[in-house]
Amino acid sequence: MENRPKAVILNSRQGRRPVGIDPWIVSTARAVQAASLRGCTILTSVGISGFELPLFLAARDKLSQKIFIPLGRGETIPAMQKFCSEQFCLVEETVEWRVIEIGESANDPRDLPLRRDRLILNEADIVYPVSIRPGGNMERLLFDISGQKIVEDSFRVPYQAAPRHIKLEIEPQKVNRETDALLDNYLIHWTKSSHTPWPGERWYDYYEAVVKSIETYPRSGLDTLCRILEERKIRASIRHHRKGFPAVAFSALKPSEAAGLMQWRARFQEMTFEPYGIAVERKSAAEAGIRKVFYGHPDMYRYLEDEYRPYFQNIGTRGFWMPEKEYRHIGDFDLKKIPNDKLMVIVWREEEKEKISDLFGGTVLSLYR
Repeated sequence: MENRPKAVILNSRQGRRPVGIDPWIVSTARAVQAASLRGCTILTSVGISGFELPLFLAARDKLSQKIFIPLGRGETIPAMQKFCSEQFCLVEETVEWRVIEIGESANDPRDLPLRRDRLILNEADIVYPVSIRPGGNMERLLFDISGQKIVEDSFRVPYQAAPRHIKLEIEPQKVNRETDALLDNYLIHWTKSSHTPWPGERWYDYYEAVVKSIETYPRSGLDTLCRILEERKIRASIRHHRKGFPAVAFSALKPSEAAGLMQWRARFQEMTFEPYGIAVERKSAAEAGIRKVFYGHPDMYRYLEDEYRPYFQNIGTRGFWMPEKEYRHIGDFDLKKIPNDKLMVIVWREEEKEKISDLFGGTVLSLYR
């Protein structure tokens, strides 16, 4: 690898929820192929999709690459290399590593990505700019190396910053009251879109799905529901739960009540949850270890016995969580242990029922009439 020219495919930070036909994805794939045909080692990194997509493409095609790893506090080199190798299915002989530690940078960890970008550009012989934000860091770095590197501009596309729109307008007045009545004695796990891999999914599989997608983002709330039914498992997550207690959340709200809480959270650029769910009959839920959450002030937590800590929920400062009537299962929830007649599946609209019925042999209900 030492004698190979080195190339970087350059993208500014991209919006969440990409689709395979997005111009920056198409052009990035073409640029990776062009660099490969020139016999280049491709310089990649992790932590930003603009570098991770070339990393995935190089790993998929077993191309030579050098991965720059920004090493944060508390992270170790072997652990990060193992993480990258497993998550991106790397072939050892095709990979070199360059670790960038906080100690090499300023005291502020936020300086690390910019330092990483500079180091990659300094090492590159050939630069393939693809989607560069006007006035952003990448554009300034490109200006700084002007005349020092070979810059191949034939893959450039206009920069589009906005994430793909996934805001759903839920109208509680349209909720099917028959669905409410049928689920009166059930706890419901509602799904939502993910802008990262699903719990338990590799980054390789996530990017593969993105590259293959055509019109819709492949990790929507409906896609999440389909994955749950295919695996017969709801994967636990640590998001919005205390570290060390990955959990699956359920709600005791009726669908008509839950619909009022299905709102857009601008801060996180996502819905609170979406109108796709798995409902478990209450008695079966209790027997399977699903327990009610209790709410309180953060100071209460340190006084709790260990067995109660996973079910404690901060009453909230920015938001107020008690209306969710949350229940929790600690760890993955195995649907194979619940008989089909004790489960029901909820989709948003009537026309979506057929797709789900192919995956689930039990009752499928629509949220809307």
